[in-house]
Amino acid sequence: MSSWYQEGLAAKKSLTSGIHNAKGSVMKATAFYQGWAGTLSTAILALTTLSSVQAATVTADGFKVKVNGALYVAKGVNYSPVPIGVAPSDQPYGDYFVKLYDNVWKPDLDKMRTADVNVIKLYAGNPALNAGAPGTSGNWKQFLDYCYNNGKNPIYVVMMSYTQGGVIAGGGAALQQYITDYNAMVKSTVNHPAVFGYLVGNEITGGQESNPTFWTNYGSLVDAVHTAGLSQGKDPFISTAIVDNYTPVDNWPAITNGENSGALTNLDSWMINVYRGPELGGTGNLVFPQYKQVMSDLGKVKPLLLGEWGTPHTTRTAAVYGQNVTTPIRNLDDVRKKQMGQGQPYFAAIPVGDFLTSEWTAIKTNVGAGADQVCAGGFIFGWCDEYWKGNNVNVQVGGPAPNFQGGAFAGGYADEAGYGLSSAVKNASYGKTLPITRTFFDGYRAMNDFYGKSSQNGGELYGTP
Repeated sequence: MSSWYQEGLAAKKSLTSGIHNAKGSVMKATAFYQGWAGTLSTAILALTTLSSVQAATVTADGFKVKVNGALYVAKGVNYSPVPIGVAPSDQPYGDYFVKLYDNVWKPDLDKMRTADVNVIKLYAGNPALNAGAPGTSGNWKQFLDYCYNNGKNPIYVVMMSYTQGGVIAGGGAALQQYITDYNAMVKSTVNHPAVFGYLVGNEITGGQESNPTFWTNYGSLVDAVHTAGLSQGKDPFISTAIVDNYTPVDNWPAITNGENSGALTNLDSWMINVYRGPELGGTGNLVFPQYKQVMSDLGKVKPLLLGEWGTPHTTRTAAVYGQNVTTPIRNLDDVRKKQMGQGQPYFAAIPVGDFLTSEWTAIKTNVGAGADQVCAGGFIFGWCDEYWKGNNVNVQVGGPAPNFQGGAFAGGYADEAGYGLSSAVKNASYGKTLPITRTFFDGYRAMNDFYGKSSQNGGELYGTP
């Protein structure tokens, strides 16, 4: 996606420099205007407090995750607020996390915070345009500040800049552009208190799992992220996400080959995008014991985060339910529960809220499994519908794959445009004065319930080893 990036903005002054200058001005004013001492002292205190806010320290502790030294379970959601009428290949290239679009992300973040979401994962970033100078957080600062919320129920952020596996494998100038992009993003944001870490690629390999050159080049990208953070005095938390192509013979080829390459010493955790039904595979096919066995075979200990889990809220009308078709679609929330189940028109369907609750129960069970724990939470896919993923930016359609997949999804279909906990809204409402308004589905209400049953950090969900 680096080919989409516009020319970078002029470098901004660092926040540290700004605070230093502001303090100097306050001190000079104090010398001239003793009568204002109380007011100026308050200003100095505020500036000192701002400068003393520390970046989040995110670390792996065995298979657990800690934030600022406290046990932490990711009660996350994936956030890609691409509106109706555009695709990420259109400006602003998926990066809506700047001041211009605060009428989008402010109400979204408010609803997430209400539902006790504690971390979000982004799918886009435009560092060439938005990163700014080291330490400034660039054009993302207002968004990150709002996520942090002065430390009150903060929503942490996993940041990302787009990559493709084939481009990484090819190396050369294109790989160097990825390194340049991540270098700018990390240096700009690593010390912001809302930043959880960095996702270096989503479903990264693009069929390159068995290519040693890919892993050498990918390792150089991960190392660049690590080095960029250290240059700012911070060791960043680095992860990546892979597709769930596990088999008993090959396991997850990306994890096996990546770790065996020796190039991933600075990768702190793995994310797997898992779509195995409401029990995440269930007995004999559960992702967690499989991951533990793979880590044991490799002699590694890295926390597992489910990079994506969830279901579309869409299905088909009763007349064609169960057939391999893309239309006509129906919102599963509008189907009565008594019409679902064996012998009923929607014979393999279950309510979306029940589906997501079952998945979270499976995650929470492993988090609390003591010696068998490998999972540290995950990210529901996703926050809002994305029409473009159904190959029609203007209309919500089924597919693009028409296949009926039974119990793998709540409505039986993997509709790319229908995974949202909330509705998409039209592009014309973005960047305006009025906040956008979304419709919230039963999946959101279920998330609000099950995330809300634990503390903000969720650390108590871990069991005793």
